[in-house]
Amino acid sequence: MQGAPPLILQLEGVSKVYRSGDFSVTALADVTLNIRGGEIVAIMGPSGSGKTTLLTIAGALLKPTHGHVHICGIEVTNMDESHLASIRRQKVGFVYQSFNLLEALTALENVRVVIQNGSRNGRSDAMERASHLLDTFGLGHRIHSLPKRLSDGEKQRVAIVRALAKDPDLILADEPTANLDAKRGHEVMELLGQKALELHKAVVVVSHDNRVRQFAQRVLWLEDGRLSDHPGG
Repeated sequence: MQGAPPLILQLEGVSKVYRSGDFSVTALADVTLNIRGGEIVAIMGPSGSGKTTLLTIAGALLKPTHGHVHICGIEVTNMDESHLASIRRQKVGFVYQSFNLLEALTALENVRVVIQNGSRNGRSDAMERASHLLDTFGLGHRIHSLPKRLSDGEKQRVAIVRALAKDPDLILADEPTANLDAKRGHEVMELLGQKALELHKAVVVVSHDNRVRQFAQRVLWLEDGRLSDHPGG
């Protein structure tokens, strides 16, 4: 009998308090979360509920005030920045609502630089892999297009390909449908979900867009920095 997929992301009692002089704001309060490979978890909540803080801590870009963070079984909570950068590069892929594509590079080059950066892949090998990945996302005819020539839906698909290109174990998506109409938002989430399952990635999507719920195995709610299984919990 096959065992459970590996734990990719573990947050244990994570809190984040922002302080400025005598003033403090608790963005996250005692959050515990476990996500396995092949699992898509949607974290819903209103603006200002702590979703982006949670995602930033999960991606080892921000240290929690209290608690522990493990990525692929490695505790990253108190790692120094050079080791954190290595974890982010090897283990984590980010998808942003603003796409964050390099405007001077084609779709192909935007993906190629991620594959080639910090690896032993030669340029031609990286170009071939980038081209193949873009093709699987229905972008084979757009590989030589600059971002300004792409629709928002195409830009988001390029951004997802770029996140998958370095073969990370964990994909973190921040409001990936925010700039998309209903049809494109559905297409992007369907593709992200399909590839995550095929490639056994753990995916966390934070959003206040109810459309993402149908693509998740679990839906959690974050309100006032507290995570629960249902709204108002």
